[in-house]
Amino acid sequence: MIATVLWERELHQRGGASAFVVGPDCVVLHERHTRLVCLERADGAVRWDVPLGTWPRGIVLAGDRVLVLPQTPNSLLSCIDVRTGASLWSAPTPRWTGNLAVHSDTVVTGGWRGYTPMSGLDLADGSVRWTTPSPVMSVRTIAWAGGVLTGSGCEAVLLDPADGGHLARWRLPDRLAGPDAKAFVPVDAERVVAACEPSSLVTFGIGADKPTRLGSYVPFAAVGYVHGSVWMMRSGRGFLAVDPANGTSTWSVGADRRMVGDPLPYADGVLVGDANGGIRQLGPDGRIVEGCSLPGRRLDALAAADDGGLFFAAKGTFGSFALSPQARRPATAAAAASTGALSVRESTRQDPEDKAQGRGEGFAPAGRV
Repeated sequence: MIATVLWERELHQRGGASAFVVGPDCVVLHERHTRLVCLERADGAVRWDVPLGTWPRGIVLAGDRVLVLPQTPNSLLSCIDVRTGASLWSAPTPRWTGNLAVHSDTVVTGGWRGYTPMSGLDLADGSVRWTTPSPVMSVRTIAWAGGVLTGSGCEAVLLDPADGGHLARWRLPDRLAGPDAKAFVPVDAERVVAACEPSSLVTFGIGADKPTRLGSYVPFAAVGYVHGSVWMMRSGRGFLAVDPANGTSTWSVGADRRMVGDPLPYADGVLVGDANGGIRQLGPDGRIVEGCSLPGRRLDALAAADDGGLFFAAKGTFGSFALSPQARRPATAAAAASTGALSVRESTRQDPEDKAQGRGEGFAPAGRV
């Protein structure tokens, strides 16, 4: 397959530091350290460009609004009209406020590292509906199952966004991952998989039996869900995916270089990328089907829209790309038998670390474990 960049925009900052969110017809992203821009998905044209603080702790699209919580100034939550860039309201927040989730007409913030209380704000005007009486320790919050899911230590709590009350509570067999990690991975409308310490996965849900440990795995740096499997990024150099029902392996892929998140749904398999700009299509069993590259780009992240649109954040740039089949040269039966492999367009770039250790460009062998 061949990767074609449809449009690309200079960020003037590291791609990994550029928080972004993809909407139905636009992309909202942070760039130039102090700006928030909205780009048309079709061609990357600027819809609006407004000033904002540095390093957003959260960007959430909620219908025709975008909510942003920058680190500095770290006492202001902004609500912006995604169509025009106009400021709809801004609300003061306690210093060091982190975590941001939107459920229906309520915005829930706070609880990051136990620095601040948690609060529920009216999405319409930013007025405060409720606030916890004291600071709360919370992992990264998400909107799920009619509420906002939070937790810390061995406890997960589903908050009622209307008043902050508890809709459900679960006692977990292991401690939730740290406050900066993505801890909750929704599997469906009533079930979640939680990333726990030291390297385990726990499943729980609405009306289900008590939380169950799926298994303990090699240390992983990130976790997510794609095509019916929960994936774990293994120290940045490979992925392991497991069945969220029983924790058994569904596929895995190893790599001899740093990988980037997230694996993206593509056809009946997934796409995975590496820091050198390489992109591989994996089949349902995790085996490499085809590959290509985004030449000259140091990838930090990949993202996909619900309709299949593909995006990348790289060193200094953000863009949209598309994949297309690669014309293959006719091969004789003898040649096919001798190679036993697909024709793949490979990247010619090489990571300095790979050069130093004499490694090649290819991925390590992949398959089921």
